[in-house]
Amino acid sequence: MANRTPGVTEKLLECAMQEFLANGYNGASMRTIAENAGTTPRAIYTRYEDKEGLFCALVEESANELKDFFEKHMQAYSQRPVEEQKELFHDEDFDLEHKRYMQSIIDLIYDRYNEFKLLICCANGTRYADFTEPIAELDEKYTLKYIEDTGNDVISSGRAGTRLIHLLCSSYVYGFFEIVRHDMTKEQAEVHISQLQDFFSHGWDKLFNP
Repeated sequence: MANRTPGVTEKLLECAMQEFLANGYNGASMRTIAENAGTTPRAIYTRYEDKEGLFCALVEESANELKDFFEKHMQAYSQRPVEEQKELFHDEDFDLEHKRYMQSIIDLIYDRYNEFKLLICCANGTRYADFTEPIAELDEKYTLKYIEDTGNDVISSGRAGTRLIHLLCSSYVYGFFEIVRHDMTKEQAEVHISQLQDFFSHGWDKLFNP
């Protein structure tokens, strides 16, 4: 195995982060990253299979953690007694719990802001180009499960179809990550997410409980 100079990997990742943030994945130059790190392109390929491998090394952990965070919360709620689930929009304790959960997500994003900036704004050309889609799919999956488990008639009555459910879940997730697209401060993000939550909660309640 070739000897690796201590600190080179860390410097490569730091320079790669700046290059990807400045130029996006497609516009980023491996040669520029290597030069800025004081090494050669060969040193990068020794550590990472290719350009996408380098990009993924920067974002993979954060992407997986956030997705898991979303899924665990949705799964935990879906396992509650049906009568509790039916009170989704009228339970003050759940409302406070959900706000704490949303704050935890905001904290995670702002603790690793550059990684999420890459995922949301700079990932075209990588397997993370549609990073938000699996999260929207999870939201849709558990929304449909909620409808089925609680026996809600929102679909059977015709008030909404599965296409509208899909659109609303996708719109919510897209709107959530506007905090990154528009470089909001953490304080601005907290206000934005609170307003987004209020809007969608009232809308879902209107559909589910007319």
